[in-house]
Amino acid sequence: MLFFLLALTTCKKPYNPTIVSTDKSYLVVEGVINSGNDSTFITLSHTIKLNAQQYMPETGARVNVESDKNDVYPLSEVKPGIYSIAQLNLPADRKYRLHIFASKGEYASDYVENKTTPPIDSIYSQITKSGVQFYADSHDPTGKTRYYRWDYDETWTYFSLIHSQYLYTNHHLVFRNPDSLVDVCYRHARPSNSFYVATSNKLSQDVISHFPVGYVDVSSGKLNHVYSLHLKEYAITPEAFTFWENLKKNTEQLGSIFDAQPSTIRGNIHPIGDNAEPVIGFVSVSTITDKRIFFAGRQLPYELPKHIDGAPDNDQCVEGVVPVAPPESLDFRLEQTFASGDTLPAVAIVSKVTFKIVGYSYAPRVCIDCRVVGGTTIRPDYWPIGL
Repeated sequence: MLFFLLALTTCKKPYNPTIVSTDKSYLVVEGVINSGNDSTFITLSHTIKLNAQQYMPETGARVNVESDKNDVYPLSEVKPGIYSIAQLNLPADRKYRLHIFASKGEYASDYVENKTTPPIDSIYSQITKSGVQFYADSHDPTGKTRYYRWDYDETWTYFSLIHSQYLYTNHHLVFRNPDSLVDVCYRHARPSNSFYVATSNKLSQDVISHFPVGYVDVSSGKLNHVYSLHLKEYAITPEAFTFWENLKKNTEQLGSIFDAQPSTIRGNIHPIGDNAEPVIGFVSVSTITDKRIFFAGRQLPYELPKHIDGAPDNDQCVEGVVPVAPPESLDFRLEQTFASGDTLPAVAIVSKVTFKIVGYSYAPRVCIDCRVVGGTTIRPDYWPIGL
């Protein structure tokens, strides 16, 4: 037994993969050709070293959607590395591909069948011991889909620790109007690993039931108030299903001796001509269906976290007071306190005896302005009034 334990500890050696030091930068293609009445977005970027942090978009490229009957639909670059076109409404009797003219060469995907995606039947939630698991149901009565993919984005609300009634502007304190309130924010994100695939190929009916499509841990703080999951569904080909299933295994199911071994992920995009560098990505063509669900954190049966990563805690949010007296120097003291913008006014302090304002509280901006930690005070159009 001692010999066995000694062998386990002495056989461990550090592993430094060579990819960390390689200078290769391969093209990465992400997106779906939306053949319906909504916009298509294709993102082009480059692979980076494992120890690198900088995102590398492919800018200035020419990107076209092309049919096997010589129809061409050019995309425009709307943001660095993001190419888009509105409402393609592609005929269903043709196959389509993506054709890219990039800085390092020319690339094209295989011609792909134009798939029609069935509606999402429902999204629902189930409370767990540490968060909320979301599920989706879908089916195709025609039996033509069989292979499904989903991804999602999420939006949640959060509050600043200290409410602010006043705004310091033009050397004076004025009441905030509803448009200038900064204590309620909305934050939007798309989880980096938010793709899910399923197939009904071995079932008698084309039905996907109770499929897990997203999980939110209570420790994230996203469930403290109101959370919304926006799910998108795609009908895909068997080849696309294999690609996404392998990608999921390679990125999420490695680490133990019982997990699948890493496999080569082969997409359907290829270099044209002398450019022999591989391309990472898989282009699908389909209509896209979606559905949104809201979840209120007050439904949870346990205590919610008081501090969230990235947000200030109570120790940082110590409030100070600018007294009104003496009134002749009040403007000067307000200027000293609020001119830099690092400190914001909070509320008026009223005497319990005279019922007059005797001072104004203040705190660091990060404690009052919820936008500092990444959100926006602009309520999304899809957000119900009152939530």
